Amino acid sequence: MSEAGPVKLGIIGCGIAANELHWPAIETLREEFEITRVCNHTQEKASRFAGRVGKAYGRDVPYVLDYRDLLASDDVDAVSVLLPVELNREVSEAAAVAGKHILVEKPIAENEASAAALLELEKKHPHLLMMVAEQFRYRRVFDDLGERLRSGAIGTPYFAEWKVWQHVDPAANPFARTAWRIDHRYEGGFVTDAGVHNVAALRDLLGDLETAGAMSASVNPAIGRTDTLAWLFRSGGKPGIPPLSGSLHLGFSVPGEPVDRLTVLGSKGTAVVEGAELRICAASSGVPSEITVHERDAGYVAEYRDFHAGIANGTHPRSTFGEAYADLITILGALRTARGWVASARTP
Repeated sequence: MSEAGPVKLGIIGCGIAANELHWPAIETLREEFEITRVCNHTQEKASRFAGRVGKAYGRDVPYVLDYRDLLASDDVDAVSVLLPVELNREVSEAAAVAGKHILVEKPIAENEASAAALLELEKKHPHLLMMVAEQFRYRRVFDDLGERLRSGAIGTPYFAEWKVWQHVDPAANPFARTAWRIDHRYEGGFVTDAGVHNVAALRDLLGDLETAGAMSASVNPAIGRTDTLAWLFRSGGKPGIPPLSGSLHLGFSVPGEPVDRLTVLGSKGTAVVEGAELRICAASSGVPSEITVHERDAGYVAEYRDFHAGIANGTHPRSTFGEAYADLITILGALRTARGWVASARTP
């Protein structure tokens, strides 16, 4: 990395995540990052993404079809690994050997063994920054909720409920048409792929989470083998926030109006997060006494700024391999508890 210029970034994987999630954030951070090379195993996706980036930069951006060729390039300081989850370990190990800083998409790995191996990889290469792209850790609304809970805005928190109900339609949702998500090699399918977001935010807010009970279901096998989880947990607590009980209900085959609402009950009120809005209800009327609407930043810009700060200044990032490992084993633990309660409600 040049001390006078941005981090030279290589993109490995030019699919939906690269185009719709990561590139819009990177494009706004011209002083922090410059994409110098991209890779995809299919030429069509590689050339299309390289053309899109090159058009924004006003120059050609080279592409390769083998990630090893990208890692061998001197014009790459760091890589974003945006591939099917089961490839995270293989590509990260090769990137570390090549001396590249690493950002991998969540979940960190397809199972606990591969996730543990990535923790060992990090220990072997302490001079390299390794992060997981968990954007929920960077959403201001969750930080604000934590601050309000610690300030006593709702008294003593004692229960949290997070309900996420969506109707994931393969005809309308490109993520649901991705072959590696439908025929997934990792336990939990959409529940794991999406649920680690919620677990990350809950762990940051409440501390480590212990499973108290769980049930799962398969409603629509067209989007994977598991699409519903009802999970009861106990939290370990954080400074200013005592241990409490809670539930997380994830449903990705739910017709009707979508719901994404986190509610925390306290002895003197209730806090609710929906989207980028935080509502504090501290009166018996139920009318919010405070409403804060944060900028609708999905968290990608902030996570890339954190990645840059770690590379350039040696700061400790929020979304470490260790945190992502804990997120994964937490959601997998919930799913394994649910095995004895698996229900089937197949759609026609």
